[in-house]
Amino acid sequence: MNDFEIPARLIKGIVFLYGEDNAHSLLTALPRRIRLYARRWDLHLQGMAEGGAMSCCVFCTTPEGTPAVLKIPLDKAAGRSEIRQLERLHSTSAAPQVLRSATSSGVFLMSRILPGTTAWAASGSEDSQKYGDLLRRLKCSAPSLGPRLRDMSQVARMRLDWARQHFADGNYSGDLASIEKAEKVLDVLLRTTTTRDILHADLQPKNVLQGPHGWYAIDPLGAIGDFNAEAALWVAVQDGPATIEDRLVELRDHELLDPDRLRAWTYVFAVAEFRPSMPPFAYRIEDFLRRANPDDVIGHVINPAPTATCPA
Repeated sequence: MNDFEIPARLIKGIVFLYGEDNAHSLLTALPRRIRLYARRWDLHLQGMAEGGAMSCCVFCTTPEGTPAVLKIPLDKAAGRSEIRQLERLHSTSAAPQVLRSATSSGVFLMSRILPGTTAWAASGSEDSQKYGDLLRRLKCSAPSLGPRLRDMSQVARMRLDWARQHFADGNYSGDLASIEKAEKVLDVLLRTTTTRDILHADLQPKNVLQGPHGWYAIDPLGAIGDFNAEAALWVAVQDGPATIEDRLVELRDHELLDPDRLRAWTYVFAVAEFRPSMPPFAYRIEDFLRRANPDDVIGHVINPAPTATCPA
């Protein structure tokens, strides 16, 4: 890759996130930064990924011919955090492996997942099965050592705060009262969490790739908390022909999940991720929230139904 034609989608994302002036300086510096690390790690560059806004991903191969991705974060701290999260997840075999890193800049080289297409949930129950398998592979206990992870409560409240900002905008429709209801559900969930795990914390469809042995996770945010929260974000924002209720039913018997807590976390994220500008996605969430009673959701978390047992 001799020239560095930055994809239009990446430019648009960076401008949206950073503003025109800051985006111009960031985009101007990208080719130089890419060349610097390509020389340092002796990489053969092939092309840039289309999407993103927080970072630039460049497809490449190592000197040994191994397919890889050079990731140039636009925020150093975010890059360093992602390096740590990927290293935590390495033992799970469900995420890329960090091959090289420059902790001062947050730039790193990671293995490339092939074929690497986004695993949009375009099918029915088989997609829930693939997602359920990914959850099993990602499951690991909370660490006793290493850099401290944020709590899932911070991530959930951050998402609700984003929704509050959007809903308060006169150009953006949304029910502010729904956020208060979601916060009540969240408070109960946090109060009743008894088991805490390492979480990817942003395991929605755009961060799941088709891989050689099922689905793989990318772009971990990293948190510690209720494992049901890990699955709930995907359930709330998955696309395709399935409703949110369909996905809850399909994951109901997953051995790592509690159906009542999964439904409650899904309620929280459905409110937080409501985007009326994306009609099919918005209609699915509206339908779920219209049928859901937050008091009933809370009641089932506090007093879960007894587990059925087989007669002797």
